[in-house]
Amino acid sequence: MSFDQERAGKDDQGAARDDTPANPWAAPAAPTQPGAPQPVPGAPAASAEPAEPAAPADPWAVPSPGAHPWGSGTPHPGAAQIPGQYGIPGQYGAPGQYGMPGYPGYPQPSRSLYTNGLAIAALVVSFLCYFGIIAIALGAAALVQIKRTGERGKAMAVSAIVIGSAWLLLLVLVVVNSGLHFDFSTDSSSGSGSGDRARPSPSSTVVLLPATSPLRLSAGECFNLPTEQVAKKVPCAQSHEGEVFWTGTPGEQGDDYPAASTLESEADRECLNHVDEYVMDTWTLTDETTYRYYYPDRNSWHTSTGRRFICFLAGDKPTTGSMRKDATNLTNDQQHLLAATNQLDRVWADGPDEDAEIKDDPQVFRTWAGRMAEAADRQAALLSGVSGWANADKKTIDRLVGESKVAAQHFRAAAKATDAATVEDELRTASKHLGDDLILDLRRQLGLATQDREPGKHPSDQVV
Repeated sequence: MSFDQERAGKDDQGAARDDTPANPWAAPAAPTQPGAPQPVPGAPAASAEPAEPAAPADPWAVPSPGAHPWGSGTPHPGAAQIPGQYGIPGQYGAPGQYGMPGYPGYPQPSRSLYTNGLAIAALVVSFLCYFGIIAIALGAAALVQIKRTGERGKAMAVSAIVIGSAWLLLLVLVVVNSGLHFDFSTDSSSGSGSGDRARPSPSSTVVLLPATSPLRLSAGECFNLPTEQVAKKVPCAQSHEGEVFWTGTPGEQGDDYPAASTLESEADRECLNHVDEYVMDTWTLTDETTYRYYYPDRNSWHTSTGRRFICFLAGDKPTTGSMRKDATNLTNDQQHLLAATNQLDRVWADGPDEDAEIKDDPQVFRTWAGRMAEAADRQAALLSGVSGWANADKKTIDRLVGESKVAAQHFRAAAKATDAATVEDELRTASKHLGDDLILDLRRQLGLATQDREPGKHPSDQVV
């Protein structure tokens, strides 16, 4: 339809209507001359005189440049901004509408030709197995720097993190599976015997026990046991569960782990033999106190500090204060008396079982009687060999020496007897000459314990 037909449409209802649609690809028609300029929103009116109304726009005409797409003849104030969708201001880098190009995005920083130093360091450190955690930290820091500076080395940093994590995981698996960790502290064990520091075989793995392992304890140390495999050292003046009195090494030192029963028997024998070296006055031990011990298991056997026996004293409840009674806190007179009597007590305690009968196995009693004869002679010699007693009555000492010699004669007779009845008679007579009353009197004179407390016959044991 032409502009002339539109104007005449209302006056001439019988005029022919041209329904042919306009060609959208044709050049835009010349804009219609407005009757008067449109006011800018918010501006004062141009004149008080009414203006001639403008001719209505052709709804089928191609929109003129700058016209709002939804029919308003006046462009929206935002239409002059960066073109976007539906009147929303365009964004940087977004494509414009109606054929207008979008704005380019911000340029990326240029890639550096240098390799990040932390990435190189992380990769080098990652090959050192004990420093995996350091490699992981360096690798993470390198990735942060590379992202900021654009340097090379991202692959190195990632590789360092992976390798370091693998080393760290391997180390954790070793600790979990073997119960060991690397501890470079010095082992300061002490005790009787040929030496307490274990000697690993040449083919064994050189690793150390955890610092909290009971096999790392030393004589004179007190400790608590949070678990059977963990010993926490505490001062003896504080409440504690155990006190180490002797440490030593097994007689077997081969590459192969010995039978556990062999190690247990040796530990029990050695601990019993060394109780009165640490607690010379064994009568101070209560009825609840007994000796216990740790011995190595198969894993500990192949460590540089694991081949050890740990003997300790413990009761049925924690105690306070040290049980130690030796040269560090005893007088010379006390030590002389205890040294003489303790060795005889040790042989006496190692005799046949209390329930055994002489008639059932007289040879066992004859053998023990021979050992008692030697111990009684040794007691007499030790007591008489002291040049001077400062606080003990010399007459009482002499009487005990005489009784010891008589007891030795009867023990020796029992050892040589051929019939069970004679063995029993001689042993009974020998026991009457052990001088128990004289020993008790000397203990009172020297300020020692006067109530006999013997360590438990059947100690507990632990394998580590």
